[in-house]
This record gives sequence, C-alpha cells and structure tokens, in this order.
Amino acid sequence: MTTQTTRTLLRAPPHEVYDYLTRPSRWREWHAASLGTQPPDCDSLRAGARFEENIRAAGFRRRLSWRVLDADAPTRWEAEATMSDGSTAYLLYELSPATGGTQFKRTLSYTVRPWMLAMVNATVGALKIRLESHRALRKLQRHFERGPA
Repeated sequence: MTTQTTRTLLRAPPHEVYDYLTRPSRWREWHAASLGTQPPDCDSLRAGARFEENIRAAGFRRRLSWRVLDADAPTRWEAEATMSDGSTAYLLYELSPATGGTQFKRTLSYTVRPWMLAMVNATVGALKIRLESHRALRKLQRHFERGPA
C-alpha cells in the first residue's frame, strides 16, 4: 500500500473549506486527476453516500466506486474506493482552525493491481501521483485566496 500525506493552509474558515472539499463533483476544479463524478451531486456528501469517479492518475485512466465512511463536519471526511481490477483507494480529509484560515491535511492510501500497474507505481507512478497532489493543493490554495464560488 502506498500512502501520501499533504498539508496546506487554506484562507477560509473550516466550514467553508469542508463544504467545498466534500463535494466530489467539485474535485475536478482543483485536482487534475479527477475527470468527473456520477452522480454529479452538488451537496456535501454524508457517511454512507456512494458515487463513481473517473480519474487519470500517473497517465492511467481508472473508474473508482467510492463510499463515504465518515463525515464529521467541519473537521473530518473519509472515503474508500474500489476498482474493477481489485485496486483500492482510501482518502481522508482532516481540517482544523488555524491563524488565517484552515489547516488542511489530505491522506491518500492506495493499492494497485494488476502487477503491471503495481510495477509502474513502484518505479514512477507514486512520484507522479505525489506531484499531481502537490499541484492540486496549490490550485486549491488559489481557489480560497480568490474566495469561495
């Protein structure tokens, strides 16, 4: 399992950040890997909610079936995903008040199957995904510097 954790300060109160981040239909606005979700919900998702997401990560297109495990506004949001080949993903958002806004911590853990994709992940894929995540957080910072939509 590969785990990547990123942190950043977002210039908005926790409730605004939480509301934006927990709407998967908005992920494509700040994370280039997200190509869109079904259904295209506009509401913050609660525990038990399910959705599908198409992604392109490390150059590979995948479809993820997500289930929200925990939704404790405005501090924590947790979800897990499966893919048809047995690959899995786990996503945890942790938010806390900070001077100037909200401290956001994003943890992504994933396993990749089949073995060919696991080899790509072990050599260059994990690095590419880490770089994609850092770019996404910079884009997210810019979103909150402009103010919520």
